[in-house]
Parts: sequence; C-alpha cells; structure tokens
Amino acid sequence: MNEKKARLLFLTLVLVVFSATSALAQVGTTVYNHIPTPLPPNVPSLGYQATQTAEFGDHVFLAGTDRRAASATVVMSDWALHSTYPSMPAAGFSHPITLNIYAVDNSGLNPALGALLGSVTQTFLIPWRPEPSPGCGTAWLAGDGFCYNGLAFKITFDLRSLNLTLPGQVIVGVAYNTNTWGYAPIGAPGPYESLNVGLATGTPASVGLDAESDAVFWNTMTAANYTDGGAGGIGTFRRDTAWTPYAPAFQLTAFTVPASKDSCKNGGWQTLNRADGGPFKNQGDCVSYASNGK
Repeated sequence: MNEKKARLLFLTLVLVVFSATSALAQVGTTVYNHIPTPLPPNVPSLGYQATQTAEFGDHVFLAGTDRRAASATVVMSDWALHSTYPSMPAAGFSHPITLNIYAVDNSGLNPALGALLGSVTQTFLIPWRPEPSPGCGTAWLAGDGFCYNGLAFKITFDLRSLNLTLPGQVIVGVAYNTNTWGYAPIGAPGPYESLNVGLATGTPASVGLDAESDAVFWNTMTAANYTDGGAGGIGTFRRDTAWTPYAPAFQLTAFTVPASKDSCKNGGWQTLNRADGGPFKNQGDCVSYASNGK
C-alpha cells in the first residue's frame, strides 16, 4: 500500500471506525470467505462519507461447485454514538445498504467491471458503538483489554430471491448513501456519516480466492484517492491498486438445486436444496421436487 493511501485509511480509522453487529442465518455452503475469525471488537475500515465513496468491493474467485446465490455477509464498522443522537432508538439506527454482484470483464489487460448480475437492498439495524470508557479517551474498552474507536459487526443479505446462478468469479460491491456522498446523497447529517465497510488485514481468504490481493473496486469522487490520481475516471466503480494488506471483509454462500431426479440418488439429496434454499427431508422429497417442482 502506498503512503498516500495508508494515510487515507488511517484517517478512516480515526474518524469513522465506530461500528455495530448484525448477522442472519446461512443457507448452503461457503464459496468465499474473507472475514476474520473470530471477529475482533473492531477492524480497519473505509468510511464512505470521509472518502467520498458510493461503492466499494472486490473481485473474487469462488470455491466448490455450489453456485445458486444464497447469502452475502459483510463486516461493517460504526463509529456513531447514541449520545450524539439521543432522539434515536437506543438499539441503533436503521439504514438501507445495497449489495451488488457483477460479472468480470477479462477482455483487457486488467480485470474490469462486467454486467450487473443481481442487486439486493435491505434495511439494517446499525448498533451504536459503545460510549467512551475511562482511560480510553474517546474510545471504548473492549473485553480484550484494548481501546477501540468503533465496533465491528456483520450484516447479511438474503440473495435467494435473485434466483441467480453465480459464475466462477464475480465482483461484489457494497453501496449506501451518506450526507453528501453515494449514488443518491441524503443531504442531511446523520449517524450514517460514521458507518464504514470493514477490511480484512494481512491474511488471505479462508475459502475461495481474492483475485488480486493488491486491488479492489472503488467508486470515489476524489481523484487523489485513486492510485492513478483519477486518470481512469472518478465517480465510477472501477479497479484500484496499492491496497495490500487490506481487502473488503465479506463472505458468500451458495447452494445447488437438483438438475434431475437422478441427482437426488445415492445420498445426493443431502447436498441439494430447493430453489428457496430449503433442505429436502429425504430422497423421495428431492425426487418429487426435481420431477414437478413440489
């Protein structure tokens, strides 16, 4: 990572790493995972308001053979304090976030954004980061004995309604609006200005493969944020380099729907799912579904 970008992420850590936690049940098997385990109290992150960002993500290769999109889990980090917004609920604030899945255009020298394959927007409850602890300044004291300015948490998107069969490699992007940035800026201050996307640091994906460990995909309106100084354009979701050792922290799961009744036999039904991700009770249940969709 170049020095300029390192300073940019340090600013994000200082100003916007407040966070909270939320996750949904998984369906299917994990085909990509770059989420730290266990998830620490907070992680390095990219603040959308602080870096004039609309969308941020990565190009990844999927593992295994399951390809019907099931879910996507993203690590977030929120720096917002409830004491700053006392009129809002104590549990947190709600904010819509979009998960985009794109094909990869490999026709050029470097991978580029391909067609949009699917998009899901869900509204999540974003928990407040804890209030400052004595001895930590403006930070809070976690159970590990360290002080943090934010709280890491997960959000999970349900992708089953897309009925999307994933290719072997995809570009995943996370998009949301803040006060003055995003695809449709809100135009008012709020706790979403302190909401960030979390980053994995220095470790490879545990499932699947980060296609380029030094590159991400990013839409920022500030030319100087890009390694090429904006030569490739601003305000467009495109490849950016010099990101080592950081990568967006997310996980993808997928499942397989039976292609024929024969795929249900010899125990195959145990590894297959209905189109909604539901499991089969036995081989006969799977054969019936493969034959008539019921």
